[in-house]
Amino acid sequence: MERATDSGKDGDHQRQVSDDDDEETEIEETAYDFHDFNIHQAVIKDNVRNEAYRAAILQHQDNYIKDRVVVDVGSGTGILSIFCAQAGAKRVYAVEDTEIALQAQKVMEANNLSERVIVLHGYVEDVGINEKVDVIVSDWMDQLLLYNHENMLGSVLTARDRLLKPGGLIMPSNATLYIAPATLPDRYSSKIDFWRNVYGIDMSAMVPWAIQDAYEDPCVEKIKSENLLALPQVMVVYLNNPIDVEQGHRIEGSVTLTPNQEEDGPKVHIRLEYK
Repeated sequence: MERATDSGKDGDHQRQVSDDDDEETEIEETAYDFHDFNIHQAVIKDNVRNEAYRAAILQHQDNYIKDRVVVDVGSGTGILSIFCAQAGAKRVYAVEDTEIALQAQKVMEANNLSERVIVLHGYVEDVGINEKVDVIVSDWMDQLLLYNHENMLGSVLTARDRLLKPGGLIMPSNATLYIAPATLPDRYSSKIDFWRNVYGIDMSAMVPWAIQDAYEDPCVEKIKSENLLALPQVMVVYLNNPIDVEQGHRIEGSVTLTPNQEEDGPKVHIRLEYK
């Protein structure tokens, strides 16, 4: 998965993967994190996600993809890069900073695409693509849409500002996040409230730490509609047409939530648009 980072991290962390890489040395030196592999495997098995991307690529095949140059930010196994190549892209830069880029190169070779899909092992900020591109494709979304410890969105915006031609296409180009407060009494009780009485001992002093631990990272779980406390409000993220903000200035906003009187309230969800 791609991420934004300082260019000096781990030395000059960029290179084009080639046939000369020795397989045994790769496995020995990379010590690949199989937790990351499981993430990539889950992505490949996500048919809804993959078909949505493929449909969007085919939709824009004639006007943006065919005979054009594409960069895939955080390309992983290279599945989106392959979709673009199949849609007639002249050249695809598959940029991936993790060691799965080494295997992605082998995938390209196995499918006779290594001449058109150029796998670059490094950060998109550093890999040195020496031409402007017509399309940026990326799966940058994560929990709560914007939360991502790898800062994928930052990398996509960097690619947009440095590489994308005027009038070029970003896929997805915008996203809508529906936000609503919810109550989770069972989770609160098991994670936080139980500290108030442990074997008859008052351990309430631990509650602030428990709260910090419970809410430090997003919690991904299914909730019932009756647990929603208000109707959702909408936040829209646009990746095209950036605005200029002077350094030191802060943009603020507010969201007003109305108490939910419906017995069966709406679900919280995210909608992506590829246009």
